[in-house]
Amino acid sequence: MKILPKDYDKAQGTPFRVEDYRGKKLEFYYLDDRADYAKFAQRGRFSVWTSNGEDFRLFVDKGYYEAVKELYENEINTIWLDFTLSIYGEQKKMSKKYLTFSMIMFVSLFILMFVAQMLFSEYVQPISIGTLVVMLIGLFVSSNKQQRELRDYVQGENTKASQMIKDHLGVEKFEEVLKNQELYYQQYFKVDLDTEEINEEENQNEVIEEEKENEEKDDKNE
Repeated sequence: MKILPKDYDKAQGTPFRVEDYRGKKLEFYYLDDRADYAKFAQRGRFSVWTSNGEDFRLFVDKGYYEAVKELYENEINTIWLDFTLSIYGEQKKMSKKYLTFSMIMFVSLFILMFVAQMLFSEYVQPISIGTLVVMLIGLFVSSNKQQRELRDYVQGENTKASQMIKDHLGVEKFEEVLKNQELYYQQYFKVDLDTEEINEEENQNEVIEEEKENEEKDDKNE
């Protein structure tokens, strides 16, 4: 099953680590080396699992990887990839089910609309509008139900995967990893904040310098 295949192809150079996932190759690359690294970091996303349908690649922020290296033990990689693939598989299955339901609903409504228009030809426009409204409501309800079912499934599978990881690491180690993870988040975004403050101060200084230059030019012109 493919997982973000376009991202899979963005690997640069050679992987810094290679593992096995159920007979498939799992390669590790630093997310930092990608040209689009910033878009992931800004959203607080420090790892990206990908697959071309055959092998797998993980792009991970270097600092984050070093801070929570225990989360990337091969046993845990297997747990997390099993979880990821189950989500993609369930999403695909649900999409197929609800697409079939939508097609049946469309065909049924169109048949009913044509029959009603033939029987009540003086009400063609109201029947058409009513059919369209029913279709839109049906699509809205169907979409919401699909999203709710998928969300519940993801939450359930995530709880199972998290418990398996916790069992593998042990309670103390698991809590330590979570603490290190939170510390990395705080440090990373604090660095970003400090950088923004520095850039803002530099911009203010540039504005002041420009104003001084303009004042000097005005004095000379006078």
